[in-house]
Amino acid sequence: MLLGMVQSFVIIRVLTVEEWGIVQLAISIGGALGIYQHLGLASASTREISAAKKKEDIFQIFITSAFIRYCVTLPLALGLFFLAGHIGNNIYNNTQIILPLKIYAVTLLFQGFQSILNSVISGTKRFKALFIYQVVIAVVSVLIYIPFVYFFKINGFFYALALFNLISTVTLIFLAFKPLNIPYKMPDKQDFGKLVKEIFSISIAIYLIKIIYTNWEKFGGNVLGIFSSVEIVGIYSFALLYAKKLVNISDSVTSVNLPVLSEKFISDLNAFKKLFASNFNKVFVFIVLSGAFASFWAPNIIRILVGSNKYSASYSLISPMILAFVFYSFINIINSSILIPAKMPRKMIYSYILMIIGTAAFYFGFRNAINGISAMAWGMAFGGLLSFLYMVKSIRETLNFIFWKHDHTLLLFQGFVVSLLCTLDILWVKAVSFIPLAGLTVWAVFITGFIKKDDIVLIFNKIKKVFAR
Repeated sequence: MLLGMVQSFVIIRVLTVEEWGIVQLAISIGGALGIYQHLGLASASTREISAAKKKEDIFQIFITSAFIRYCVTLPLALGLFFLAGHIGNNIYNNTQIILPLKIYAVTLLFQGFQSILNSVISGTKRFKALFIYQVVIAVVSVLIYIPFVYFFKINGFFYALALFNLISTVTLIFLAFKPLNIPYKMPDKQDFGKLVKEIFSISIAIYLIKIIYTNWEKFGGNVLGIFSSVEIVGIYSFALLYAKKLVNISDSVTSVNLPVLSEKFISDLNAFKKLFASNFNKVFVFIVLSGAFASFWAPNIIRILVGSNKYSASYSLISPMILAFVFYSFINIINSSILIPAKMPRKMIYSYILMIIGTAAFYFGFRNAINGISAMAWGMAFGGLLSFLYMVKSIRETLNFIFWKHDHTLLLFQGFVVSLLCTLDILWVKAVSFIPLAGLTVWAVFITGFIKKDDIVLIFNKIKKVFAR
């Protein structure tokens, strides 16, 4: 996460606001299309691999998932490559996005394997290898992106994207299968049909929510790109980039929770509920505190990392955008930890539909009352809130499981109030006020009992062991 921030802010320093806006516009277009290759196969494969009784089944699940994915990936990549000119010239009236879209299309061919290879590693519960890979590949990313962007600007970003994804795919193939030491037997017709049925029993719902989520995330950039200038897209995309870093926390948690809790849900429902509630409370605290403090200090952090005030117009957007991704982080964890293991596909789909409908309705309803870019930022938060509330209600009614209580609401509200002070611009006032605000927030955490003294001691002991080695 830290390396990603370094990379992002170095790139932002190198590119102008307009160039950054063009990069983000091309990524929004490519990403909104590229998500259609997902098919929900990564999460569905992880679930099936974690429940596999024989090692030989793992390779067959991988082959089946990869075959299904490339039935979609190939036509998507070809379509984006050959339609790039039409999209740039006729839809967005910007020829500078044509080459980036073509490079993105080629990159889709490498990306197709990655999430399924990740599912092999996480499904076999090799979390240490997975997280070490994520750190090492983040270093590789920095070493590739920065020189390419420095010398080739907009196109360099996409050359780096293609090279990085090629390296990632090759590395993951080695990490996924080398340690397993299993015979690589292709599935026969009967096994293939059975695996397709098992995978698709949950993957279609995951596929739909991935499409909706990606279009929700890209909604602001794509819509503002039609109604506003690329500079406005750049400002909005910068606030989105800063806020979206929170999702790295929930993504790390879901990598572990999906295989572990899938197995626990099947074997012992009561133990599953206790394990999830304890896990969620701790992650909830970390996300709320991270979001509140990241928002509070955002202008100061951004000025240091960017080296100027060229993104000062984004400061007022950061608090609502962080709130949006706080809600999405909760949604992400609940989805992978409860809805997927419990096979509740309709609830998953309805909650994500509410998210994008709520965002669109808020934006179009308020863009004339407040400026369009602010309406989009608050619309993202509103959509996230609607989706989250629906998920909590559905789980309570379907599983008779209540994990969200008044203490969660009060602590979240307290963190949000701290985040709203983002735009306070007098440094000494901010520094002095931060001490009591942070102290009261941390005190509230211990009052709720979500984190206890024993948890802190355990963390410090683990850190000591790492450094002792």
